[in-house]
Amino acid sequence: MNDSDFQKRRRIFFIVVKLLVQAVVAFVLFYLWADGCIFIAFALRHKVLPGLYLTLFCLGAMLCSAGLLWRGRTLRRVSYAMMLTAVLCAGTTAFRYWWTEGRFPVVEQQVAYWEYYPFSEGNKLVEIAVPEELRLEGDDIPKMDGAYALYPVYAALAQAMFPEKLARDFDYVGLNGSDVIYRKLLAGECDMIFALAPSKLQLAEAEKAGLSYEMTPFGRDAFVFYVNAKNPVEGLSTEQIRGIYSGQITNWRQIHGNFDEAIVAFQRNEGSGSQTTLQRLMGETPIMPPLKEDRVGGMGEIINDTANYRNSRAALGFSFRYYATELLRNDKIKLLPIDGIAPTVENIQNGSYPHVATAYVVTVRPRTDNMRKIVDLLLSPQGQEVVEKTGYVPVGNPSLTEAASTESPKEIQP
Repeated sequence: MNDSDFQKRRRIFFIVVKLLVQAVVAFVLFYLWADGCIFIAFALRHKVLPGLYLTLFCLGAMLCSAGLLWRGRTLRRVSYAMMLTAVLCAGTTAFRYWWTEGRFPVVEQQVAYWEYYPFSEGNKLVEIAVPEELRLEGDDIPKMDGAYALYPVYAALAQAMFPEKLARDFDYVGLNGSDVIYRKLLAGECDMIFALAPSKLQLAEAEKAGLSYEMTPFGRDAFVFYVNAKNPVEGLSTEQIRGIYSGQITNWRQIHGNFDEAIVAFQRNEGSGSQTTLQRLMGETPIMPPLKEDRVGGMGEIINDTANYRNSRAALGFSFRYYATELLRNDKIKLLPIDGIAPTVENIQNGSYPHVATAYVVTVRPRTDNMRKIVDLLLSPQGQEVVEKTGYVPVGNPSLTEAASTESPKEIQP
């Protein structure tokens, strides 16, 4: 092989290598720009602050790649500045979020519902022995659902009355919030629910569907307000609560002169039992819009939804005594006396605590024999013992049904 042939082959080899390198670079650039465009489109679609930072960073990366390709020094400097700005802004925002909210855990996420799962080993359900005629068999076993706080009550009934397979089936013993279970009841997706009285909207939805709620009271509980354990405020009046949730009282110093922090008053989703109870407490006083926060929904969608309670020193939340003291078991919060009365079982029983709510078994279609068996057991001494040992105040032996159309809870006086 002479020198000219060798040089020719050498040139061909370097041309091939150069083409391969250019192909790889082109692929990487295409991938980078394609991903950048997707991220930018996502950020612009959802219009949230982290998305804007992501957009700025992606644009910087795209300009940087262009600067490297075309050897544009100025272009590269601009791109470096854009990416650095995006990183600093994102870091500052993340730190601010952690400082204001992130270091305060969402209280509701601490509830251990699995401890009340029927037939699970060592569960905390109240155990009762029922006669054979009250055990449910066959194809006519009703599907039950209920509010989170009432799950330990109706799960205990399922464990006592249902076949184990169905008691462990969430289609038969569901667990959802009040805003969901009323819709399921009206749609025929469940047969009976355990909940607080329906809201005005839920009453209207039943009327629109040509249905009416048949309600059987079985227990009572205190509607409570709670704050961080380090909050110096030791109690609220009903009028102060109305002032806070209407937006007229905005700083704790208006209640406690030595505590100068803006009140962070959390609410619950519309249709939930506690939010409906707050609305009854407020009467004709309008409630201010709830705090919102961004959450990731299906298909990556950002949903602006009602914020969950975060236990900062300035936070105020509301719930029910059993939920707050038994299910949450959180020693970082304290329940506040209302109008000078503490939310204790004794004060619920003697009627001195001002805000008490009633729990009901609710149906909208004719009750079957098996549904009546469940209600009868719940109202029997055994069933009321379940209510009491779970942590609620039993109602005794009330009249079997109440029409929801006349429901106007005397426990919550506007």
